[in-house]
Amino acid sequence: MSALAWTALGVALVLAGLLVLSRLRPARGGLTSPQWMLLLGALGMGGGLALDARSGGLQVLAALCSGPTDFAGMLALHLSQLPLAHVGMLAGGLLVVPLMPRVRRGCRRQLCARLGQNVVCSAWMVVGMAAGSLVFLELAGWVQAVRDAPAVLAGMAAGMVWGMVASVSLVQAWIRLSFGPAPHAGGST
Repeated sequence: MSALAWTALGVALVLAGLLVLSRLRPARGGLTSPQWMLLLGALGMGGGLALDARSGGLQVLAALCSGPTDFAGMLALHLSQLPLAHVGMLAGGLLVVPLMPRVRRGCRRQLCARLGQNVVCSAWMVVGMAAGSLVFLELAGWVQAVRDAPAVLAGMAAGMVWGMVASVSLVQAWIRLSFGPAPHAGGST
């Protein structure tokens, strides 16, 4: 597969994840907290990745391309080879905590203003980045393509979004189990 094909697959999976995220947390006007977190996290990851690449060049991504085929090994390699990408994603995502109460009224009472939930969500995004890289590299092996940087980057981006989807899904399941189903809008009580 070419770099363009990996990019197209990554973009398609990112868009699919964003669609699922918009159904899980519909916006009532403007971006939702997870969407802000994803946007700021992606910007932070991109900035950190640029700094990581400057310090190690393409060797950093090459280490991921030829890296382990197990999840724990890939996660460890991600964290050791791309530390600034992960710190940038975490920092960008955590900007949501002070930002959301200013952007949306009533956010102080919701999970969007809770540091702990955002840290857990960021952890899911990191897990998603490593898992996405691993899946895309395995896919490259299945289609007998070169395990290269475009596959890793596309997998990281798609995995970050799907990590967010997993986190939001788990939080919503926890809320339903703790407090029962949400009342229907417009229905009688």
